[in-house]
Amino acid sequence: MSSSICSDAVDFARRTISRFYVTANALGLPPVERARSLLEPLCPQVVASLEEIPIEHRTLRTIFVTSFRGEPLAPCPGTRFHRCCNYHTVDLYAGCPLGCSYCIMQSYRERTPITVYADPAPAIAAIRRQALDAPNRILRVGTGETGDSLLYDPLFDITRRYITELADLPNVHFEAKTKTDWVDHLLTVEPKGNAVIGFSLNAEAASAEEGQSASPARRLAAAERVVAAGYRVAVHFDPLFRLGDLKQTEAHYASVAARLAESVPADRIAWISLGTVRYPPALRDHIRRPYMLDEFIAGADGKYRYLQRERTAIYRAVVQILCSVLTPVPPMYLCMESDAVWRRVFGTDPQSIPALSAIFDGAFVRGVERTRGGEEEG
Repeated sequence: MSSSICSDAVDFARRTISRFYVTANALGLPPVERARSLLEPLCPQVVASLEEIPIEHRTLRTIFVTSFRGEPLAPCPGTRFHRCCNYHTVDLYAGCPLGCSYCIMQSYRERTPITVYADPAPAIAAIRRQALDAPNRILRVGTGETGDSLLYDPLFDITRRYITELADLPNVHFEAKTKTDWVDHLLTVEPKGNAVIGFSLNAEAASAEEGQSASPARRLAAAERVVAAGYRVAVHFDPLFRLGDLKQTEAHYASVAARLAESVPADRIAWISLGTVRYPPALRDHIRRPYMLDEFIAGADGKYRYLQRERTAIYRAVVQILCSVLTPVPPMYLCMESDAVWRRVFGTDPQSIPALSAIFDGAFVRGVERTRGGEEEG
């Protein structure tokens, strides 16, 4: 396998992409030319905008490449009523055909193509401005908010520009987050700076919920490769599922945590995030999976989650497992959770945890409203 081309990624793209549209302002950009050569004989069709693509072609079997859109750098949208971790996002790949059962894209997958923003220059400039304006503050930024960061990156090779052009900024921690093991095109990238390759991980028993994603074993093998190449990794246990009763759930996540500890030195893990399965009302009617038989409740932000006591029990169990197998213990934080859950899991707020101070400096809870006794039902 070439260090710059992952044959598995190219084969996947050829199997899953049946149409290739590109706007005139992106035609000729190096990422487009690279993808064009790898996807031959599929030829790109030039359009002025997304609206010119026939409605019947606006599916996840269509690639739509454009140069840039909208705000180049934005805070992670998060949700109201929950603790924000100061993560920022940029548009790179939007849409994903991996087919995870819990993914919000399942609710509109027939109405939008995979979109690629092939000119990273505006986003890189925005990141640089923000980092230079506050040189003593950590800026975590990633590209995996609306699509897998690396699923199509072996074709377009855009991530390397973010890595190399931000490498001189010591306060920027750029993350490419994936559920694939397609990292080989990035192994020889230099300089790397503080770049982080993030892997979503789950228990083997939850693999059926993650569609065509790489197995946990393959992701951990990829994590080993990127660490050997000089990167740090991030690990995202999100979403955690209740897999039987609490003891059974603990056993499932203890297994993957043990394999993580065997694969990656703890001091090369930049951070670990944890979140339990959640979904908005728009997705509720699209999920036909056994976990929907569990008890969920609509939280203050409208998303459905396990009851707070269930989430807290799962979080505490997984945190204890990770603390027992990883030395030193990497920074760990909860995604989209309230102060009440934070205190029940960690005994305090994130700003009071030294390992998280750089991440949560200035973070806030958006629009917190508590019920009697200081506990949110959601």
